[in-house]
Amino acid sequence: MSWLSLGSLALPYQLQRQGVSLRSEIARLGGELTTGQTASPQRHLRGDMGPLAAIDQRLARIDSFQQGARLVANRVNAMQTSLTTLATIREDSASRMLTAAAAGGSESLAAAGRSAKAALVDSVAALNLRIAGQAAFSGAATDVSPLPDAEAILAAVLPLVSGLDNAQAVKTAVDSAFNDPGGLFETAIYQGADAAQGAVLGDETASPSYATATDPGIRKLLSGLVMAALVAEPGLSLPQNQKQDLARASAEALFGASTHLTSLQAQVGDDQSALDARQLQLATEKDALQSARGSLIGVDPYEAATRLEEARIQLETLYTVTARTSRLSLTGYL
Repeated sequence: MSWLSLGSLALPYQLQRQGVSLRSEIARLGGELTTGQTASPQRHLRGDMGPLAAIDQRLARIDSFQQGARLVANRVNAMQTSLTTLATIREDSASRMLTAAAAGGSESLAAAGRSAKAALVDSVAALNLRIAGQAAFSGAATDVSPLPDAEAILAAVLPLVSGLDNAQAVKTAVDSAFNDPGGLFETAIYQGADAAQGAVLGDETASPSYATATDPGIRKLLSGLVMAALVAEPGLSLPQNQKQDLARASAEALFGASTHLTSLQAQVGDDQSALDARQLQLATEKDALQSARGSLIGVDPYEAATRLEEARIQLETLYTVTARTSRLSLTGYL
C-alpha cells in the first residue's frame, strides 16, 4: 500500500503544477492574441535574433530622429509666425509714417512716432520668442534673448543722432548703426551668437541652420522702426520740416525692408517644407520596418485563438477533476 499512500500525497501537487502550467499558457496565448506577436521571440525565431535586433535598433534611431524633427518643426513654425507678425508691423508702420509725412502736422507726426515706438516694442517681443525655454532667434546662444527692450535700443541709438539737425544725417546714422558690419547693432544691441547648426534628422541628414535676428531683413526693419520712433523723440531737436522728412525716410526704409523680410520668410518656408518631407520619410520607413518586424515575430490570430480555447477547456477539465477528487473519501478513492 506504500505506492498508494505516496500517490495520495503527490496527486494534489501534480494537479496544482498542471494548473499553474495551464494558467501560464493561457496568459501567454492571451497576450499573443492581443498583441499579435509571439511572447517568446527567441524560441519563435529558433535563436536567429540578428534580423530582429537590426530592425529594433533602426526603429530606435528613427524614434530619436522623429523626436528631433518634431522639436525643430515646432521652432521653425513659431519663427514663421513671428516673421508674419513682423511683416504686418512693417506694412502698418510704413503706411502710418507715410500718411503722417504727407499730413505734416506736429500732432500727427508725434502720434505716428509714438505708434512706431509701440511697433518697435512688439517687434522686439516677437524676435525674443522662446520655444521650450530656448530663444529662437539667438543662434547658438539659446539661453539669452537676442535683443534688449525697445527703450534700451533707442537709448543706444540716441547718442549717435543727438546734435544732428537734418533728417538725412539721422537716416544715415541709423542705417549705419544697424546695417554696417561691426556697427552698433552687432557690437551693442544683438546679444545672441552665430547661427546654430540644425538638429540631426538622419544618418547623413540635418535640419538647416536657424535664422537669427542678425538677418538683413530684420535689421532693416528695426532700423526703419527706430528711425520712425525718433520722429517723436523729444531728445532729438529737428525742425518740423525735417521731422516730416524723417517720417518719409522711415516709411521708405520700411517699404524697402519688404524684399529682405519676404526672402527670410521664404527661406523659413522652405525649411518647413523640408521638415515635413523628412517627417513623412521617417514615418514611411518606420511603417515598413514595423511591418517587417511583425512578419518575423507575428502570430496567426486564428491559431492563437484556437490554442487559447484548447488551453481553457483543459483548465476547466482539470478544475472538474480536482473538485471531484477532493470530495472522494478514502474508501471511495481506494
